[in-house]
Amino acid sequence: MNLNTRITGRAQRQGQLRFSATYIVTYISVLFCVALAIGCNATTQRQNMLGKAAFERGDNSQAINAFQQALNRDPKNADAYYNLAAVYYQLGVKNQNKQFIAQSEQLYRQAIANNDKHIDAHRGLSALLVETGREKHAFDLLEGWRQRYPQSAEPLVEVARLYQEYGDNRRATDLLADALRNDSRNVRALKAMGHVREVQGENQLALENYLRAIQVNGADQNTAARVAYLQSQISSSGQVGTSTPPRYGAAAPYQRR
Repeated sequence: MNLNTRITGRAQRQGQLRFSATYIVTYISVLFCVALAIGCNATTQRQNMLGKAAFERGDNSQAINAFQQALNRDPKNADAYYNLAAVYYQLGVKNQNKQFIAQSEQLYRQAIANNDKHIDAHRGLSALLVETGREKHAFDLLEGWRQRYPQSAEPLVEVARLYQEYGDNRRATDLLADALRNDSRNVRALKAMGHVREVQGENQLALENYLRAIQVNGADQNTAARVAYLQSQISSSGQVGTSTPPRYGAAAPYQRR
C-alpha cells in the first residue's frame, strides 16, 4: 500500500466551526461570533498544517501533537481525526504494531462519524480493512456509503477503485460511468475512468477522459504526464502499453484547501 499519497489541503471546504444563533440578540454579537468561528478555524487549520509539515520531515511525534492540538480546538474536526489515523496507520505498518493499527481504525471511524461524506476517511479505512484481511468489510463499508448517497459521484469512485484493485475493470468502468452520470464534471471520476481505460488498452478513450479532467480543473503533473504519454503512443503506433493499477487507498495526512 502506498503510504506517500495525497497530502493535500482542503480546510475551506469542510471542518468549519458552527455556532448557534439562539442567544444572539444583537448585530454586534453576531459579528463577534462569526469572527470567533473564523479565528478558531484558522487555528485548527494552522495546527493541521504544522502536522503535515512534521509528517513530511519524518517527525511523527510532532505531527501527532499538532493534529491533537487541532482536535483540542475543534473536537468535531473530521480532518484532524483522519490525519491522526493516517499517521498511526503508517506507524503501525512500519513497526508491525497492531495496537497502532487498531487505534488508526478507531480514528478513521471517528472521522466518518463526524463527517459521513469524508472521502479520504472512507478510503483510508477501506485500505486498512483490505490490508488487515477484511476485504468484505471494505466492500461493505463503501457500498453502504454509496447507498446512503445514491446521487453522489464520490462513493462510486471509491467503490470503483476498490473493484479495480481486485482486477474487475469491467465493474469499475460501470461504476465510474454511473459516477459521471451523477456528475459529468467530477474530476476524480474522470481521472479514474481514464486510468481504467488506459489499463484496458483503450488509449483514445483514456485520453479523452484525461483531457476532460484537465478542461474542468486544469492540468496537474500526473494527468499532464499521462496525456503526453498517450498522445505519443497514439501518434507512433496507436497502441498503449498497460500500466499496473495503483494500490487502493491513501494513508498520508493532508490539510484541506
